[in-house]
Amino acid sequence: MERGSQGHAEKPGLILVDSSVWIDFLSSSPSLAGAELRRMIAEAEPFALAGVVVTEVLQGLKRDMIRIEHYLSQWDMLEPSGFRTYREAAVIFRSARAKGVAVTTVDALIAAIALEHRATLFTLDRDFTRIAGIISLPLYIFAGS
Repeated sequence: MERGSQGHAEKPGLILVDSSVWIDFLSSSPSLAGAELRRMIAEAEPFALAGVVVTEVLQGLKRDMIRIEHYLSQWDMLEPSGFRTYREAAVIFRSARAKGVAVTTVDALIAAIALEHRATLFTLDRDFTRIAGIISLPLYIFAGS
């Protein structure tokens, strides 16, 4: 599988897995993204979650809450470092808005966390493709994406 950021062929370092991929992974019939996350887990590739990603995944659960909470808690967490991260999220939000691109506050925060930790974002959310067109947000590219 080809892996890289923004179409480059080099292997990314740390990968921040977005809620869209986790939701796909946990579904009864995951797509290629869910299969890619399964491969990453099996091969112990370095990846992490962010607190807001955990919140997005857990808020939509209707079953197996305790089991999934435990499962998600096993992975590294990328946390905002403080005011600087939130300021960067606001800059991302305003930059997108200035270019006519609507993004949510949560997506701007996830992008800021990824940038702060120099992580590549693995997502199915097309909003991040638009964000990456405005700022230098590396996106995880795999066969089938």
